[in-house]
Amino acid sequence: MTLMSICKRNNLQTSFMKKIFVILILSGITCIPTLVNAQQVIVSDDASYTTPATGAMLDVKSTTKGFIVPRMTTAQRTTLGATTPANGVVVYDTELKSFWYWESGAWLQIAASGINLSGIKFGDAANYSTFEADGTLLMVGNATVYDDLRVPLSEPSTGTVKPTWAKFPYDYSGTAPFINWFKDSGVDEMYFVVQLPHDWAEGTTIYPHIHWVPSEAGSAGPTVPRWVLQYTWSSLGNVFPAYTENAGTVTVPNETLVKSKHYLTPLGEITASGKTISSMLICRIYRDGSNSSDTYGGLAGALEIDFHYIRNTLGSRTEYTK
Repeated sequence: MTLMSICKRNNLQTSFMKKIFVILILSGITCIPTLVNAQQVIVSDDASYTTPATGAMLDVKSTTKGFIVPRMTTAQRTTLGATTPANGVVVYDTELKSFWYWESGAWLQIAASGINLSGIKFGDAANYSTFEADGTLLMVGNATVYDDLRVPLSEPSTGTVKPTWAKFPYDYSGTAPFINWFKDSGVDEMYFVVQLPHDWAEGTTIYPHIHWVPSEAGSAGPTVPRWVLQYTWSSLGNVFPAYTENAGTVTVPNETLVKSKHYLTPLGEITASGKTISSMLICRIYRDGSNSSDTYGGLAGALEIDFHYIRNTLGSRTEYTK
């Protein structure tokens, strides 16, 4: 073997050893994440950013680049779901142009306009607000709210025995609005029809009451008028049943009556088993002045009949059903 061939052989061996050394170094660097998988990791294009955020396993920092989650078609995402991924897996659906996450055996969409809140409850186990799958806001338990179903009594009565149509305050000499004044004898009456609104929690009790004003001061006791609500209530497609009457004599506030002061008289409660939105009440409101429990000697000016009712949605999903 010549001296020249020996030298070439040594050079080849040296070059080969250098390559092996470089590969081992790169392999060692590649293995570092595995060796430090219990530590915090920073991914950044800012060399000066060396301290990861407290509590973060992975801290990605950049002011010029974003973070991309795995991207796949709808079919690929569905196939991935067949493998039952861990809860919390997030992907981007390139066909639907939206983010999706896996939870309890199903893919849930993070809506393009915001986070998908379907099924998330705001409150406790029994009293909460939530968004249903179609986006409808639903209130449950103490999260429901009361509202007034209002029936103004500001038109002349069409009743058989009509209240007195006169100015308020009673006996006022100047220009003023008129209201219906119910006498302390006989049975002055007014009629009206009312429909349950689409935001009503079907089947829940409603609470009628009348707002009114005295024509003159009352006496101690206190003296009070007796108001009566006669009604029949039917859902769409059903026959109206026999009439029922609810009476009330308690005033709110409960005190000796003051002339022209605003009072309210509760008229009991009306149960609503089986009743639905768009159901109708045909009603008659009258002052039972001849009844012994009507002890107020003045006129009672009717302002409005209201029904307190419970709302559990903002409306109904369809035109005729909740």
